[in-house]
Amino acid sequence: MDGPPREDGEKVEETFRFSPRPNRAREINWLPWGQEAFDRAAREGKPVLLSISAVWCHWCHVMDETTYSDQEVIDLVNSLYVPVRVDNDRNPDINRRYNQGGWPTTAFLSPRGVLLAGTTYLPPDTMRKVLRRISELYAENRNRLEADAVETTPGPRRHGALDESLVDVVASSLLAAWDREHGGLGWEPKFPHSDALLLALRMHSRGGGEYLDFAVHYLRSMAGGGLRDRVEGGFFRYSVTRDWSVPHYEKMLDDNARLLIAYLRAYGATGEDQFLAVAAETASFIYRTLSDGHQRFFGSQDADEEYYRMDAAARATATPPPVDETVYLDLSSRTASALLESASVLGKEEYRKLSLGFLDFAWRECYRPGEGMAHYHDGSPRRRGLLGDQVEAALAFQEAFSSTGEPGFLERAGELLDLVEEGFLDREKGLLLDAMEGFLPPGLRPEAADLAMVSRTAEALLRQAHLAGETRRRETAEALLSSVSGEAPGHGYFAAPFALALDLFLEGPLAMRWAGGEEGRRRLFLAIAALSPDSRTLFLPLHREKVGGDEGSQVEVCGKDACFLRSGDPEEVAAYLGVRPGIIVDIEKRESVPGG
Repeated sequence: MDGPPREDGEKVEETFRFSPRPNRAREINWLPWGQEAFDRAAREGKPVLLSISAVWCHWCHVMDETTYSDQEVIDLVNSLYVPVRVDNDRNPDINRRYNQGGWPTTAFLSPRGVLLAGTTYLPPDTMRKVLRRISELYAENRNRLEADAVETTPGPRRHGALDESLVDVVASSLLAAWDREHGGLGWEPKFPHSDALLLALRMHSRGGGEYLDFAVHYLRSMAGGGLRDRVEGGFFRYSVTRDWSVPHYEKMLDDNARLLIAYLRAYGATGEDQFLAVAAETASFIYRTLSDGHQRFFGSQDADEEYYRMDAAARATATPPPVDETVYLDLSSRTASALLESASVLGKEEYRKLSLGFLDFAWRECYRPGEGMAHYHDGSPRRRGLLGDQVEAALAFQEAFSSTGEPGFLERAGELLDLVEEGFLDREKGLLLDAMEGFLPPGLRPEAADLAMVSRTAEALLRQAHLAGETRRRETAEALLSSVSGEAPGHGYFAAPFALALDLFLEGPLAMRWAGGEEGRRRLFLAIAALSPDSRTLFLPLHREKVGGDEGSQVEVCGKDACFLRSGDPEEVAAYLGVRPGIIVDIEKRESVPGG
């Protein structure tokens, strides 16, 4: 933060969410992030204690139940600090600027919002010492601490040329970090890096050596280890151990949506029944537990080690971990996209209805012209002007267009991307910003979006360019990818979203252009598109005359410069897209059963 907080910007929600188990954390005089807190800190000459928490976070609950329930800690915080509490999921902008490497974040700020010191979880005895020491240091050396902790301003991004070698460099980092004994990337803790899996499947579709082995090993290890809940379905957030045996037990909406697509496409590439079963199980978990079945997706299910160690019989009489029923627009939009893609493969019309219901809800309740999507909805829409919500919603509306052929969905995607180009692009500096000016909480300024978000934005622009014929979007996408191309290789496998977007830019989409009036056949070809290991595959519902002929339902497969195949034979189209033979018969059977 540069300078004292200002009064404009959006007010942060004042409802604090503590551990669901007994605790005394609410006895601390917490304030929301805002003008009042920083004015009080300046007036009283005290530092700010910033706690960034999350409702799904195990160690956040532990800190509430122990550290923030310790009487001496409560007294020290209330007397020596101005305590500010922020919810990570509801305020990702604050989290991005102050997170200290995990949750809970325990940060100490000056009244000007300058970070003085920070860490994550602190037990009570350590917290008491730290509270006293930071307070003493601040009182004795206030001016020096402020000067030493001056916030640095990011320099210009490292532009570079866009060519296929960048995709290869990022992809090679997957194999370099591959744990060939236990699967996955790196050692411990182990995370489900879904974008890395999609990149590996894309490299396989290009004829790349060990990439399919990498993806299959990774997916089997997660499905067969402790990361997957064998009783109720769904995946936990990460594994504490290298061999995937000991998970951290929270279940996140976004993680499960991403893994659903990874397993679905791996099934398309391999024909391995386990991958389809895991995809179906994961989609069912999302539908049953992290949605209302009609129009809302829920953010997460809490961690509860004792519950998740129970078998099905014991769980039947136990209270399940609470679900955060807040609707987060970015996470929910990504989930809607995943369920729309998977609905035809799994033969689940209810997934399509839920996803379209959410998109209708989002546009009706959370969208405002000129301001875009709100970040979350908990009875009313809150926190507007954040980039991720606009981009993920645009991608979901594009997927809805592919799924239904309704042009209104594509128009909504275009409206959101217009806002992105007008409100989030600093063309003078060549930067994509993470927020629109005037919409952040007091004291925060828009910053350069991170590599993953720049990449997702470029992907949305490229897809819109092709789906709607809006060629100007491609130019903007090119500028965005160029702006981060110099730094991307240094991110290793974390640059997988960049490699996927760059590959889409360089190669163009592999478009399945559909024509015909048979609904069952259309959904069959839509399922083939979803199963393609080539992440560039798009499904374009078109009028018959645009493909030509009167031969019935047909698909034309087109690349960057030409069309390569016109066929009404699903097996022929599937084989061309790298989908394993024999899968199509199973899809046809599922589609023939109402409701799956």
